Amino acid sequence: MKKLLITLLFFLTLNACQPIEKVNHIVFDNSQFAHFNILSTSIEINEIFEKKISDPYIGHTLKFTPSDRIISWINENFKPIGNENIFNITILDASITQTQFKNKDAKNFDEKNNYIYELFYLLEFSLFDDSGNLVASTLVETSRSTTSGIYISIQEKDKIIDDLIYNSLVDISNETEKLLTNYMDNYIL
Repeated sequence: MKKLLITLLFFLTLNACQPIEKVNHIVFDNSQFAHFNILSTSIEINEIFEKKISDPYIGHTLKFTPSDRIISWINENFKPIGNENIFNITILDASITQTQFKNKDAKNFDEKNNYIYELFYLLEFSLFDDSGNLVASTLVETSRSTTSGIYISIQEKDKIIDDLIYNSLVDISNETEKLLTNYMDNYIL
């Protein structure tokens, strides 16, 4: 009886020592997105988007904001190749919000309140000739959202937000490729 009790206690202790789930981090590799060679002498980035530091906006709390990620994407994927024209990219919006909502479909043991994270990008691409005249222009926008429970770890929250930003970059890259090909085809190689 004593051996059975010790064996049972040993297996319960061993079962309680399960490894903690490891959270995989999102790798932001801009080289996997579409590349654009623009017939221009330079590429200028203007960020006129004003970062808000009040609820429900959470961009200011992140290590790398959505606008940091979009600027990195632009710097790595847009190359000027030419000796005339100026290509201008204006970041009009790069906001991320976190809003609490009631989950009406929650079962008995599910969380009744959840968070919804919403990310919105709005970019304007403009090509000017050397005299400052507008040659071509297009607006590109994308929005994406995801939800989570309120009581999650900081690592899990960071993973959810990084995943949201990454998927939004995929969306903005695809939409940019489509619209630049449509409206600036003569100036892209």
